[in-house]
Amino acid sequence: MRWLVAAALVGFAGCSKCGEKAAVDAGVAAPVAAKGPKKFSTDLRTVVLTIYPEYRGTNVKSGVARLQRTLKGKADWAARTRELFAKHHITETPADGGLEGTFDLFHFRTDETPTGAVAAIELPVDGETLGRLYTNPASLSTLQLGLFLPRENVDIERDVFDFQLVYVTQTEHRASFLTRQLVELMLGNAQWKVEGALPAGWEPNPNDGGYGEVPENFSVKLVGVVD
Repeated sequence: MRWLVAAALVGFAGCSKCGEKAAVDAGVAAPVAAKGPKKFSTDLRTVVLTIYPEYRGTNVKSGVARLQRTLKGKADWAARTRELFAKHHITETPADGGLEGTFDLFHFRTDETPTGAVAAIELPVDGETLGRLYTNPASLSTLQLGLFLPRENVDIERDVFDFQLVYVTQTEHRASFLTRQLVELMLGNAQWKVEGALPAGWEPNPNDGGYGEVPENFSVKLVGVVD
């Protein structure tokens, strides 16, 4: 039995012109003006299909999809957050510092910083949530998640989206297969590359097809070619 942790991390350059149209194709840079920041968006189903394409023989333990927005400038961020909570019918909940709220399955939090604030929306992910992400005909995008965070008349420094998934496989071989499948598929679409080198003990693929084995414990990082 082996534990696997899969994670996708996408950084977005931000701007205060939130009314501009952004691309929703996963991993594809949106066309922007020469002087403007690059914008990206992806949908959660594409992320799931990328990092967890084959779920047979596995058991999901935990996961989270999170969009975190860094805001610049002095403001009454607590008041701004409560305005958004009221607008979207989000229920404020007790928090250890900062401001937190919930709506359906989503969690929200805003923390003030010396230079501004950090606002986040999170979706806890379990087996049932994954099923919805696989089958929902209208997949949720990071652009849509951002609508629940401060975006009007604010200076957005950066958006960061991450999706983390922890699952356990029934056999060692299954773990090796799923890991190699993830890496091989991502490298095969020419949008990703390995940062550094593959870890020691990463076996070559057999000549007659299939994937080689992976080391007992390792970490490998893939980065986007575009950004």
